[in-house]
Amino acid sequence: MTRPVSSPEHIVAAIISRLNPAVDQGEVAALVQKMIPYQRNRNKVASQLAERPDLLTGAGAHGSATVVALIAELCARDVAGVVAPACPYCDRVVRLSHGRDGLRCCKSCWNNAHTKPCARCGKAATMVRRTDNGESLCGQFARAEPSLHEECSGCGQFSLPARRDGSSVLCKNWAQPPTAICSSCKQSKPCLHTDTASPRCKNCSDKLRATPCSDCGRKRVVSRRTSDAKPLCKECGSMGTCTGCQRVRPLRIRTDVGGLCQTCYKHGPAAQHVCERCGAVGSQHRIGICVACAWPDAVRNLLTGPDGTVRPEIQAVEGALTATDAATGLNWVARTRTQRMLSALAVASGPVTHAQLDELTPATAVTRLRTILVDAGVLSARDERLVSLERSTARRIGRVKDPTSRKILRNFASWHHLRRLRAIASRQRLTHEQVTYAVNSLTAAANLLNWLHDRGRSLAACNQADIDDWLTNDSFSRSRGFVTWAVSRGHARGIEVPRLSNEPVREVFADHDERWSLVRRLLNDDTIATSDRVAGLLVLLYGQRAVRITQLTTEHVIINQDSVELLLADTPISLPPMVGELVLQLLPDRRSVTTPDQEAWLYPAKRLGQPLSPRDLLGRLRALGISPTLGRNTALMEMAAEMPAAVIARMLGISLDRATRWTQDAGNTRPGYAAELTRRATLN
Repeated sequence: MTRPVSSPEHIVAAIISRLNPAVDQGEVAALVQKMIPYQRNRNKVASQLAERPDLLTGAGAHGSATVVALIAELCARDVAGVVAPACPYCDRVVRLSHGRDGLRCCKSCWNNAHTKPCARCGKAATMVRRTDNGESLCGQFARAEPSLHEECSGCGQFSLPARRDGSSVLCKNWAQPPTAICSSCKQSKPCLHTDTASPRCKNCSDKLRATPCSDCGRKRVVSRRTSDAKPLCKECGSMGTCTGCQRVRPLRIRTDVGGLCQTCYKHGPAAQHVCERCGAVGSQHRIGICVACAWPDAVRNLLTGPDGTVRPEIQAVEGALTATDAATGLNWVARTRTQRMLSALAVASGPVTHAQLDELTPATAVTRLRTILVDAGVLSARDERLVSLERSTARRIGRVKDPTSRKILRNFASWHHLRRLRAIASRQRLTHEQVTYAVNSLTAAANLLNWLHDRGRSLAACNQADIDDWLTNDSFSRSRGFVTWAVSRGHARGIEVPRLSNEPVREVFADHDERWSLVRRLLNDDTIATSDRVAGLLVLLYGQRAVRITQLTTEHVIINQDSVELLLADTPISLPPMVGELVLQLLPDRRSVTTPDQEAWLYPAKRLGQPLSPRDLLGRLRALGISPTLGRNTALMEMAAEMPAAVIARMLGISLDRATRWTQDAGNTRPGYAAELTRRATLN
């Protein structure tokens, strides 16, 4: 049955059709009926629009909240002729969610009209709480006011109440909507409308309200609108020209003189406050407390046990953490997994040991804590690569199915690999390649033993035919070391894995000038990072490997009165002036962040106390168009053609045998000529 033309929704549709004759009045009437379900409210809207049709053309701030909502929906549907109203106080086209002096206004202007001086900070702001004495407090100081805090019925901590449910008081974290099965995603989450048949979680509610952003085109919840009422998401709506750097970036704060991005706000005067404890002026971690003063509090809170004290065994841990950089530490403990790790350490018993830390998780947080404690002297230093190898060894031994074979592999790992590497670790730090070689050897040995077990064979009964069959599946097997060891110890007989052909391929730059053009680029191009320029020059000029470059520390740099030397082996190398200047640029930052007992890596990793990974350095060099293999081979070939092998070995830290092979490949006849002279002198 057709409604009469005099119905309020059709009156509204008729008024809108005068602005845009092409509009479908039936659709508009249905929209009005859907948005305004009560007949009384529809009558009021129709009456307002009949008296003031200009409400639809920009004067909507003079209408009711329902009229403003109807105009916003019409603008969202791109109904021509309807203009979104601007706030009458700030002239911004935003959501007019509040009323002020009989007009609709934005939230900011409503807040400005209701601001009062805070009883604590004295600044004019919206008051959110009152003390027992009737003093008005702004949001920041209301959260910090102890007299307003109450014990949360959920977590038991004292904080500002966010919701009351009968006699229960809930803080912000516990004042979540009830948990239910969301009608959209079918997951158990805190949901709205749990008293209806269609509860919805926040994510699904946001998706229903999502609209394509007019700037980026992504479907997002509308945060703001442009002057012509086009929707903008939160990210695009916050974009603007920063008055500090003059770049178009997301604005962190808007001031009287303009907006500021996060970087300019952080380093500008707007973020600088006086610390109530130390009196320092700077950024604050929380209200009235600077970062440096907040860091010890955070450490003590995390290390405090159930009895409210820090147990004596970990007081040294508290001191070591407090001595580290405050800003970095606060970012680190902001992670939930780090907090759980420190809390587990607080409730443990006994002194802190490496074994106790090995039981904690996650590994990344434990590694950082271990490094801090070792640098502070709380724990003794240990070679983490050796510990990692021991764990990997245990896992690979456990993979062997046969108990007898498992015992043989354990003996091989203990007496062939671990004993040798432990002796090396007592003198110097193990390299990544040494550990990787041992792990690969054990992996190949475990795979061979399991392969024999699956075929019903034991290592003692294995013959060469079995090894040949094994090598057809694993032609590049690293099991030769294990097989050779097993035969020498009597665990096997008459079997052998052929030696891999490991003759080096001396591939060099096809163009002789290519190496020197790369050197000139690294010397003169200031847009390249200094660390990458130095690494590339060490490869192209001195044939250094990435693993050796990443192990360099400030102790390897020798500064003389008129030159800079680099200690790559036994004999220091005097660097050319331009190369020496680049190396010196790496020193100030490295030496300023270390203690006398701490190694200052020239190429530090993000992980505290660790050098950069050789793989990462190789990737950075390749990104610059430098082939590390070709550059190193070309440098060594040219040096080997001009210098004796002994000199190369002492300068670059390679073995004499390898240096001799390089001189032979380069056609350097000087070693042979010297040997011939020695032979003649002996004969005479």
